[in-house]
Amino acid sequence: MSKGLYSGQHGTRLAVAMRICAISMLAAALPGAVMAQGMKDPTRPPPQFLDPADVAQAAMPPDSGLQSIKRTGKRYLALLNGEWVKPGDRAGEAVVVTIAEQSVVLSYPDGRRETIGMYPDIELRPKEVQSRPRKAAGRTVGK
Repeated sequence: MSKGLYSGQHGTRLAVAMRICAISMLAAALPGAVMAQGMKDPTRPPPQFLDPADVAQAAMPPDSGLQSIKRTGKRYLALLNGEWVKPGDRAGEAVVVTIAEQSVVLSYPDGRRETIGMYPDIELRPKEVQSRPRKAAGRTVGK
């Protein structure tokens, strides 16, 4: 009876080689994942050369508010202050009234309403449609 390629001494060597290859691939991937966690801006000056207001602002967490809007079927959900909400849910002291493609309307206990846009600095306007001049109704006769 003949021995197969993966039996005996050759099979053991192949298994060891495959294990070494798998371990090497894992070891090569780990440093990138670990280093990406604590990356700092290499061009940023040391703290002693920065304005104290800049240091304080860098230490503050980013502004909260409207972070994302997603549509699931016919219903919209909004990511407000780190929490997914739907119309009728509370967001702090406000109640979510409506969620549209680009904005969320909140109602406060004092009666005021606030509309928060996804892109507050960008004003979206419908494109103006220019009418084309109409051609004459009659046909011209060819030569």
